[in-house]
Amino acid sequence: MKLLLDPIFWLSQPPSTLTRADIFLGYFFLALVGVSIIIWIWTRFIRHSVWKKFIKQFEYLYLTIGLIGLLWFGIRYENTPIFACRYWMGIILLIAIIWKIFILKYLIFNFPAEVKDYNHEQIKNKYINSKR
Repeated sequence: MKLLLDPIFWLSQPPSTLTRADIFLGYFFLALVGVSIIIWIWTRFIRHSVWKKFIKQFEYLYLTIGLIGLLWFGIRYENTPIFACRYWMGIILLIAIIWKIFILKYLIFNFPAEVKDYNHEQIKNKYINSKR
């Protein structure tokens, strides 16, 4: 943890060979892409449109961060001087944290009202369609 708070760690040029942390991050981003594919398959079976919308936000988050991270890993593997720096990794992780905060904000403030409206609309449609 102390290393993550050190500015020299983030701003210095990483070694030319891949470290264990780089390989771990490569697998981590590959796993995020895999999780997004699993979520994509899972959302095909969800009928509740509000829940589907909520779960798709995670799919987009994991797919985007996973692909950007794999791009960073490829650049890091090729040892491109400027784009292989660690501060890009910090920026990617910061974007992921901010994105998750917005998803949490949606979950707390908008999601319950949307579920309630959707369920009310389903009940209304059930009785309106049955009279015809």
